[in-house]
Amino acid sequence: MVQRYKYDAMILIIRWIRLFFGYIFFVVSIFCAINYKTTIYLSYQIKGQLFVWNNTQSIENYKASVKLGTLQKNNLLLVEKIKSFSIDSLDYLPTNNFTQIYNQKNSTVLWVITASEPFVIKAYEWKFPIVGKVSYKGFFDKSLAIKEFNYLTSLGYDVDLRSVSAWSTLGWFSDPLMSSALNRQKGSLCNLLFHELFHATFYAKNAVDFNENIASFIAHKATIQFLKNDTFALNLYLNSYSDNKIYTNYIIRKTSMLNNCYKNTVGKKDRKFQKLKVLQEIVDSIQYLPLKNRAVFDSKKSDILKFKNAYFIDFLQYDSMQDSFEVVFNKFYNSNIRNLVRDLRQGKTIVKFEN
Repeated sequence: MVQRYKYDAMILIIRWIRLFFGYIFFVVSIFCAINYKTTIYLSYQIKGQLFVWNNTQSIENYKASVKLGTLQKNNLLLVEKIKSFSIDSLDYLPTNNFTQIYNQKNSTVLWVITASEPFVIKAYEWKFPIVGKVSYKGFFDKSLAIKEFNYLTSLGYDVDLRSVSAWSTLGWFSDPLMSSALNRQKGSLCNLLFHELFHATFYAKNAVDFNENIASFIAHKATIQFLKNDTFALNLYLNSYSDNKIYTNYIIRKTSMLNNCYKNTVGKKDRKFQKLKVLQEIVDSIQYLPLKNRAVFDSKKSDILKFKNAYFIDFLQYDSMQDSFEVVFNKFYNSNIRNLVRDLRQGKTIVKFEN
């Protein structure tokens, strides 16, 4: 009799397990059917990400198999130091990121699209599970990126297509180092890794602009702190940052100028004419900016005319909150980056910053 009860109980448990997984399968099937475009996109992203992961190698193996210059060798030695500094001095979460490297062989791995309304600088948003709404979309396959570019353009949006040198899986997985990062100057590499590592420490759902702005802000402060004993590398970084800051502030100011232009004109024809006129004025005025290395920014002129409003979206996403952050950072944190990171992790400062 006891054995019979045990047998019946086992059958009941198996039925419940089958029912549970049947329910899960049903829910997933319904989601995929309703969101088939998102499902197809995510399947391509998973395929691309898996390809990168499956073709990574240890840093030691990479050093043994590739002929490296002095810059690349020094940068490889920096990676672990940057990671240790981010944990010990900045209170970042420890991760297994950048313990492996992916050899790009001078090819681009990921392309990103951003889009904007044509007569107001307002980002087009995609919605995804877990991360929520995001205002950019990545592609491991350039042909798919171009297809999305053309599709959004056909709907009347201004669209920007660019390559990126790093990305974060937000701490869910171990992110490899891209080999192209080794060609950066010391300060630039520090900034890049501090930025991506921070995404694995903190990420607010449905808040792309805040996430990217705060990551940019903290990465910059962390880079300065990390390089404080290397005067040459610090000065090289700050000189480059100074030019970028001048240009970025200029572009953000012109964002307001463009939006005012759209508000003060009526009719699609008039708006289109005024838009092109203002964009050309923005391009022509770049020559008057007090830039130390002007040649770096000359190539950006054609991008403004090509991508139009979408070009400005990137700057709003990454840099539009920097001055506000600086005020709060100095006033409430006495320039202590560790305390800021700690409070962000505990959810104490988001409202202050967003206000």
